[in-house]
Amino acid sequence: MRRDLERRLKRLELRARPRRIEIWVDQGDGTLCSSSSGECMTRETFDRLHPPESDGVIVMSPGDARL
Repeated sequence: MRRDLERRLKRLELRARPRRIEIWVDQGDGTLCSSSSGECMTRETFDRLHPPESDGVIVMSPGDARL
């Protein structure tokens, strides 16, 4: 089921390219991974690159990713 959700979110990202939506999944171990590029980074690095006021950035919790 998680793979299905990741595929659907990736399609959403690809459709929204002009507006640039990024979906990241919190892995629950202090890292976040991009659903489209597969890039992973620590939470500290992510927060520096994407401050809370950033538009178009969605972070899903491990619980959300299981839906």
